[in-house]
Amino acid sequence: MSESSLETIRDTRHWLEEWLQAVQTDPDPSSRPPDNLRSISRKLSEVDLALHNALPPLVESEEWKEELSEYAETLRELRARLGNFDIMLRMRLASVSNSRARLDAINSWADLAKQIG
Repeated sequence: MSESSLETIRDTRHWLEEWLQAVQTDPDPSSRPPDNLRSISRKLSEVDLALHNALPPLVESEEWKEELSEYAETLRELRARLGNFDIMLRMRLASVSNSRARLDAINSWADLAKQIG
């Protein structure tokens, strides 16, 4: 189980790095498949379990420490990218909300004009 813990972390790190590269070429969060965040969450949960199940001899090894260091760096990149997505989506929501408010105002004016005319 201990070696599989290391493999789980390594595989997840590689998967996340590939995902980060993919979103770097297409940074629009709305273009990502809807289940992307669930997939990331599932991968992170697998790593949590792997960390919990790792045996002391593995945890004390240099290979483990190096892999965790690389994994932590990947998580920092992931946090930054998801933060950027959050900002972009909030800006888009604000824009849609403003457009919706203008449309509602136009509809109100149109209704008023119908009643008057």
